[in-house]
Amino acid sequence: MIISGKQVQSILKTYGKQFNNQVNKPENTKKASKTDNLAISNESKIKHKIMQSLKNSEDVRTDIVEELREQIATGTYTVSDEEVAEKMITRAIVDHIV
Repeated sequence: MIISGKQVQSILKTYGKQFNNQVNKPENTKKASKTDNLAISNESKIKHKIMQSLKNSEDVRTDIVEELREQIATGTYTVSDEEVAEKMITRAIVDHIV
């Protein structure tokens, strides 16, 4: 899964707005017996799942790092110019769209 910086910023911006709206609302002290209701939109549920996935994911994929370290040490590590170019272009397109 590719998560761009713009996607993360969008999520943080949304949660920031929600937090600011909650902080800036004046409290209604006249109705102390009012019950609270909570409705969460599907979009918010998805964003919450994404944030939880980001929090639970490993920062370093040790198996891949170890494999690359071994390839570099033995001199068998090669980089495909075409794959690098393709990934750079794909990433630029994704960042532009999102």
